[in-house]
Amino acid sequence: MPGLILHVGATMTCAHQGPANAPAPAQQRVLVGAQPVATTADTFVVLGCGFPAASLGAPPCTSIRWLQTSARVRVGGLPVLLQPTPPPSVGPAVGVGTPPPNPPMVQAMQLRVRGM
Repeated sequence: MPGLILHVGATMTCAHQGPANAPAPAQQRVLVGAQPVATTADTFVVLGCGFPAASLGAPPCTSIRWLQTSARVRVGGLPVLLQPTPPPSVGPAVGVGTPPPNPPMVQAMQLRVRGM
Protein backbone atom coordinates (compact mmCIF):
# COMPACT_ATOMS: atom_id res chain seq x y z
CA MET A 1 0.00 0.00 0.00
CA PRO A 2 1.45 3.42 -0.90
CA GLY A 3 2.10 6.05 1.72
CA LEU A 4 4.33 8.89 2.80
CA ILE A 5 7.88 7.95 3.76
CA LEU A 6 8.34 8.38 7.49
CA HIS A 7 11.46 10.07 8.81
CA VAL A 8 13.03 9.81 12.26
CA GLY A 9 12.12 13.42 13.10
CA ALA A 10 8.37 12.81 12.77
CA THR A 11 6.32 13.92 15.76
CA MET A 12 4.27 11.08 17.22
CA THR A 13 2.85 9.79 20.48
CA CYS A 14 1.79 6.40 21.74
CA ALA A 15 -1.95 5.83 22.12
CA HIS A 16 -1.69 7.15 25.69
CA GLN A 17 -0.10 10.48 24.65
CA GLY A 18 3.47 9.55 25.59
CA PRO A 19 5.91 11.25 23.17
CA ALA A 20 7.85 8.87 20.93
CA ASN A 21 11.07 9.46 19.03
CA ALA A 22 13.92 7.59 17.39
CA PRO A 23 16.94 8.05 19.68
CA ALA A 24 19.52 7.56 16.92
CA PRO A 25 18.69 6.96 13.26
CA ALA A 26 19.93 3.65 11.88
CA GLN A 27 21.10 5.43 8.72
CA GLN A 28 21.95 9.06 7.96
CA ARG A 29 22.67 9.06 4.23
CA VAL A 30 19.14 9.24 2.76
CA LEU A 31 17.08 12.25 3.85
CA VAL A 32 13.53 13.54 3.36
CA GLY A 33 12.56 16.91 4.76
CA ALA A 34 16.19 17.28 6.00
CA GLN A 35 15.66 14.25 8.29
CA PRO A 36 17.00 10.69 7.93
CA VAL A 37 14.48 8.25 6.43
CA ALA A 38 13.14 5.74 8.98
CA THR A 39 13.71 2.07 8.17
CA THR A 40 12.77 -1.18 9.86
CA ALA A 41 16.03 -0.89 11.85
CA ASP A 42 14.76 2.24 13.66
CA THR A 43 13.10 1.90 17.04
CA PHE A 44 10.74 4.62 18.25
CA VAL A 45 11.14 4.89 22.02
CA VAL A 46 8.17 6.10 24.08
CA LEU A 47 8.98 8.41 26.98
CA GLY A 48 6.35 9.07 29.64
CA CYS A 49 3.48 6.84 28.49
CA GLY A 50 0.26 7.82 30.25
CA PHE A 51 -1.06 4.23 30.49
CA PRO A 52 -2.41 3.64 34.03
CA ALA A 53 -0.16 0.64 34.64
CA ALA A 54 -0.54 0.47 38.39
CA SER A 55 -4.32 0.12 38.30
CA LEU A 56 -4.39 -2.44 35.47
CA GLY A 57 -1.29 -4.47 36.35
CA ALA A 58 0.31 -3.98 32.93
CA PRO A 59 3.44 -2.06 31.90
CA PRO A 60 3.19 1.22 29.97
CA CYS A 61 4.28 1.54 26.31
CA THR A 62 8.05 1.50 25.92
CA SER A 63 8.45 1.53 22.14
CA ILE A 64 6.54 1.49 18.86
CA ARG A 65 6.83 -1.22 16.21
CA TRP A 66 5.89 0.07 12.74
CA LEU A 67 3.81 -2.37 10.66
CA GLN A 68 3.54 -0.73 7.23
CA THR A 69 6.79 -0.91 5.28
CA SER A 70 7.64 -0.32 1.66
CA ALA A 71 7.74 -3.27 -0.70
CA ARG A 72 9.80 -1.36 -3.28
CA VAL A 73 11.76 1.44 -1.59
CA ARG A 74 14.78 0.38 0.45
CA VAL A 75 17.55 2.28 2.18
CA GLY A 76 20.71 0.35 2.96
CA GLY A 77 18.87 -2.83 1.99
CA LEU A 78 16.08 -2.25 4.55
CA PRO A 79 12.46 -1.31 3.78
CA VAL A 80 11.45 2.25 4.66
CA LEU A 81 8.50 2.93 6.98
CA LEU A 82 5.32 4.30 5.40
CA GLN A 83 2.52 6.42 6.87
CA PRO A 84 -0.83 6.14 5.09
CA THR A 85 -2.23 9.41 3.82
CA PRO A 86 -3.55 11.81 4.90
CA PRO A 87 -1.48 12.51 8.02
CA PRO A 88 -1.67 13.50 10.77
CA SER A 89 -3.51 10.36 11.66
CA VAL A 90 -3.27 7.03 13.39
CA GLY A 91 -0.11 5.24 12.36
CA PRO A 92 0.05 1.66 11.07
CA ALA A 93 1.96 0.50 14.12
CA VAL A 94 1.48 -0.91 17.59
CA GLY A 95 2.84 0.04 20.95
CA VAL A 96 4.96 -2.61 22.58
CA GLY A 97 3.56 -3.60 25.96
CA THR A 98 0.96 -5.83 27.59
CA PRO A 99 -1.86 -5.63 26.67
CA PRO A 100 -1.11 -4.23 23.21
CA PRO A 101 -2.42 -0.66 23.15
CA ASN A 102 -4.03 1.21 20.29
CA PRO A 103 -1.94 2.53 17.38
CA PRO A 104 0.25 5.60 17.86
CA MET A 105 -0.72 9.03 16.53
CA VAL A 106 1.48 10.86 14.03
CA GLN A 107 1.13 14.63 14.51
CA ALA A 108 3.76 15.99 12.12
CA MET A 109 5.93 14.58 9.34
CA GLN A 110 7.09 15.36 5.80
CA LEU A 111 4.29 15.54 3.21
CA ARG A 112 6.15 15.38 -0.12
CA VAL A 113 7.87 12.03 -0.66
CA ARG A 114 5.79 8.90 -1.20
CA GLY A 115 6.81 5.27 -1.33
CA MET A 116 5.20 2.02 -2.29
